[in-house]
Amino acid sequence: MGSYELLVKNGTLVRPGAEPEPADLAADRGRIVAVERPGRLADGARTIDASGLHVMPGAIDPHVHLGMGGGFDSFEADTASATIGGVTSLFTILIDSGPYEPVIAAHHRVLDRVSHVDFGFHLTLMTDDHMSKLEALADRWGINSYKYYMSFRGDEGAYLGIEGTDDGAFHHIASGVADVGGVLQIHPENIEVVWRLRDEVRASGRDDLRAWDDSRPAFVEAESIWRASFFADLVGARVYFVHLSSAAALAAVRGARRAFPGAVLLAETCPHYLTHTHDSELGTVGKVNPPLRSGEDRDAVWGALLDSTVDTVGSDHVGRRLEAKQGSIWTASAGFPGLPTVLPILLSEGHHRRGIALSEIARMVSQRPAEIFGCADRKGDLRVGMDADLAILDLGWTREVDASLLGTWADYGIYDGWALTGWPRYTVVRGTVVQENGALVGRPGWGEYIRRA
Repeated sequence: MGSYELLVKNGTLVRPGAEPEPADLAADRGRIVAVERPGRLADGARTIDASGLHVMPGAIDPHVHLGMGGGFDSFEADTASATIGGVTSLFTILIDSGPYEPVIAAHHRVLDRVSHVDFGFHLTLMTDDHMSKLEALADRWGINSYKYYMSFRGDEGAYLGIEGTDDGAFHHIASGVADVGGVLQIHPENIEVVWRLRDEVRASGRDDLRAWDDSRPAFVEAESIWRASFFADLVGARVYFVHLSSAAALAAVRGARRAFPGAVLLAETCPHYLTHTHDSELGTVGKVNPPLRSGEDRDAVWGALLDSTVDTVGSDHVGRRLEAKQGSIWTASAGFPGLPTVLPILLSEGHHRRGIALSEIARMVSQRPAEIFGCADRKGDLRVGMDADLAILDLGWTREVDASLLGTWADYGIYDGWALTGWPRYTVVRGTVVQENGALVGRPGWGEYIRRA
């Protein structure tokens, strides 16, 4: 037996911002303890020969909605599915109009018992009571990230238990988050414009994904980005725009960064905006907010990855089952599963088809989420002292996607039938192999809570 719990030898290390290079990596007690040229480290208690494979920091999914389909019962399946796609940490969004202390505690208890990957929380802010507790919750739970839905005015968010908002509430919330040094995740859509357009499009009798897009067009996303950026600059808040979907939204981010150079304006997109359009044959299965857009918008999102306008890629995973996607485009539930496919999409469609460097993919899915959400001291890179979270990739492995392969709580996926090239042969969470050759080998409850500065 060697002196390490895990040795990964003969692999090619992929670090953010660096050229891939051959190296061996050793882990002990959950942390990386050595990175050396091949052949210089003794074997460990477990040795993985990574010849022909690429060793990347485990992916961090910054945008997950656990339990939105199956409640607590879905947590084990969805966190297990994350390992299939090389995700080693995730942040799930909590939504409640009441006090958050019992909500956090309940979610923590369940995930501590069943999660296969490390986990953290974002809190959706709505009320004055929420704002009065930010410092206490940060001290107690180490939470520094919050969600705000610009789109949930009136009773628009009632189905999720979200109270209606207005610009006065937004100013107050952004100010409070700035005061505690947090980051405010913003869903940018002008719902007042959507209400009128939605009624007009629906009255025309249209019932397809293009109609859904026309009812929530790209300019309502872009306008909200400009308004939010103005407030962010005014109060000194760090804002993170989630699930950007359109050329107009990305142009707004670029423009706002120039107009407000002192503001910290961060941007996220999702895989489905890189792969699907409103002309897809998915029908109601493809309903999501913001909507799937045009082919030109899809190309613009890829361009924003290439020029680093976009900081991160999150799944916006919702594990609702297919029965919730039935009906018309106006009545079906929005959202779909995506947690296990973020990295395979970026490898197959990004690296292989468009030449995106592996180090850039590592930056987007590992380093930047860790930096933005306050855990870069432990996660997001392959340095000595970091958590030994690894996605050991076979760039030539082609797999045909279906729901049984991914294993989410949902019984379908928008990539069913797609052949994607580039999957992790091994997923390692804090030095322990939890997925091997597409099979779950970890145990429920291995995941730990991520307490952040």
